Amino acid sequence: MNKTEKTTDLILHGHFYQPPRENPRTGIIGKQLSASPYPDWNERIYSDCYNANVHSRYLSGVRRIISMTNNYEYISFNFGPTLLSWLEREHPDTYALILEADKKSFERLGHGNAMAQSFNHTILPLCTEEEARAQIVWGLKDFSLRFGREAEGMWLPETGINPMTIDLLSEYGLKFVILSPWQCKSVEDESGKMTDLNGKSAPYGKPFILTGAKGNTISAFFYHPSLAEGISFGHLLRDADNLYARLLTIKREEKQKLIQTATDGEIYGHHEPYGDMALAALIKKVHERSDFKLTNYATYLENHPATLHAILHDGEAGKGTSWSCVHGVSRWYKDCGCHTGGDESWNQKWRTPLRAAFDNLGKKIDACLQKEVKRIFSGGLEASQLVEMFGPVISNLISMEDFLTDVNRKYPFDPKERVNVASLLLGMQYRHFAYTSCGWFFNDLSGLEPKQNIVYALMAVDLYKPFCKEDLLASLLEDLKLAKSNRKQEGDGEDLALDALDSLPGEVEATLYFVLNRRIALKEDQKDSYGVFKLEKFESKDEKTQLLEISNQFSMIRYECTALDPAPGKSELTYTLTLRDMHNDEVQSHFIDTEDIPARMRDELFKQIDNGICRLERSEIKRIAREIHHYAALAKATPYLSMGSLYQENIGSCLRAMKSLFKYGSMPVWDEEFKESFITLIGFYVKYTKPTDRDIIERLFNSEMDYVAEKIQAYGLYDKNIRFILEFLAIVREHSFQPDLTQIQNAVYPFLSGEKSPHKDTDIGLINA
Repeated sequence: MNKTEKTTDLILHGHFYQPPRENPRTGIIGKQLSASPYPDWNERIYSDCYNANVHSRYLSGVRRIISMTNNYEYISFNFGPTLLSWLEREHPDTYALILEADKKSFERLGHGNAMAQSFNHTILPLCTEEEARAQIVWGLKDFSLRFGREAEGMWLPETGINPMTIDLLSEYGLKFVILSPWQCKSVEDESGKMTDLNGKSAPYGKPFILTGAKGNTISAFFYHPSLAEGISFGHLLRDADNLYARLLTIKREEKQKLIQTATDGEIYGHHEPYGDMALAALIKKVHERSDFKLTNYATYLENHPATLHAILHDGEAGKGTSWSCVHGVSRWYKDCGCHTGGDESWNQKWRTPLRAAFDNLGKKIDACLQKEVKRIFSGGLEASQLVEMFGPVISNLISMEDFLTDVNRKYPFDPKERVNVASLLLGMQYRHFAYTSCGWFFNDLSGLEPKQNIVYALMAVDLYKPFCKEDLLASLLEDLKLAKSNRKQEGDGEDLALDALDSLPGEVEATLYFVLNRRIALKEDQKDSYGVFKLEKFESKDEKTQLLEISNQFSMIRYECTALDPAPGKSELTYTLTLRDMHNDEVQSHFIDTEDIPARMRDELFKQIDNGICRLERSEIKRIAREIHHYAALAKATPYLSMGSLYQENIGSCLRAMKSLFKYGSMPVWDEEFKESFITLIGFYVKYTKPTDRDIIERLFNSEMDYVAEKIQAYGLYDKNIRFILEFLAIVREHSFQPDLTQIQNAVYPFLSGEKSPHKDTDIGLINA
């Protein structure tokens, strides 16, 4: 038997996804305290997983980096469009490496590793056909615009499927899906006979043909059940040797040409800490040996097309099946018993009225949309067609301005209707976002995810208020009242909705930010954008009054704003904000004090204040360092000087000087004079502060390393970079600090591995010296 015949194809699929978390009023994710020390869950999971997997480390026995792997190059994967939009905006380097991984796999295998996903993770079998079409079309367009090719497979949220879903996927040219082996009822054998599985798992070693209600077909891979369970819950990712041994056992005992399985992608580093490193080690073992060959589903399907059929279970009430509800898809509309814990007395009866509330709202919104589109486009464009076209705007891949211009060119309409068209489409976006599956997955109505879905429904109501005669808000609140939280203090869905409505309107929050930013920040820290809002004009009329004009880049509405400070020059941050909607001439007025400032905005303002305070010239820093040196020398010989006095009089100055040193990156000005000041300041600070106070400059040093990493990634590796890193680390380590070197390692490794070339005359050997 030759080497090729002994090699088994291996596919590991990771489903990477986060629900949309942005406040629809501003486009900004609010501070989520449960994600601490990160500002929100996207950032926390990004650090643990998404970024870790593009730079996954393989370490020696003494924890030196032997190699780094972009794991996405070797596994099958899908990223939810809402997550990709966030990554592109917040972490473009990681986003680019994910796209690059798909390109490299395409070059190696003839098909890319990436799969599409229906847009915002709604359960397709519970959608109307029109809703499901929009979700699929949006997901496919998002994929093709990002990855530069058409998708061959689509990840179904929670692997939810029914005959309608099969027909739609086939209609849009998709070739395959991945399903749980428990979703399959029967399979065809080689003789053409259908065999009932009787509760056993479906075969994983080959694809099968699924047939929809209309006779359309698509191929399905049923993933390996125990392997998925071992990776997700059995801690196989704690040791790559154990995982490899498990694969060898499956290969030896089950004798299939293909071993493939699928899990949530977040298991690779978030749910299982350092799981990305186990995956990188596994990839390395596979490459070094001949037992397995890493491939992807599209490549395998081309070489081994499905010839046998499979029939899926109908699911409870005939609504379809999924991978995380034993009843079918009941978890997303009723109290079926599937949940994630909580008190034993809790129930999930809230699920039914929550979905019913959104269903009732959706029907009313759909009727308004049909009426308005017919009026605006004089019957020349169907509402469903307009909605399907809107996907790239939701993905932030084209602007609303460009989209409306393109639509107007193809389907002319009165330019005065631009704001109305934008509002109608944004309302449909949030109508869809209200159905994001996470809202029903967990154990209580008062969780982050159900509350977020309610916020999206409220935004849809707000956007459709001008177009619907019925009081949509009153109707929605009445329906939500039937959804009861298990936490008595949280009340019901109406209470949660009213609490959400109590927050600042987006245009008011943006106006407040621009006013405070101009009042607080240095000129270089002044911003012209806040989420979806852009500052068009800013004028200080007098000491008390600021005049602004802002625009919402999605709703296309502009606002004239007046900010009146009743006590200029005093410490209170209180304003009366008056805004005029330039589209419909409505005026709103708000009295704002410090308690109204959202937590995430506060954090940013604190940073801007700190930047202003810690902005000393080099000569001033040098003077402070010199005086600190003299003070320390005198204090050493003055036994009656209290430590409390020493701390209060000089630690603040020392910290301010040190922050000023590193405020805008020290690498460009790193010289002997700088180092001398730095050594004096850090020595004094470490000697005369409590260990708990050292986190402040630990974070400062981490930021400095991240800054240098950004410069290396942007401009390349120079001798100056290397020498600065080594000298800086020598100083801080001598004072018992260990900065986080993750980003520096990520930036430098491509030069060490030969993937990138350093600039001429760079002594890269210094790094390994």
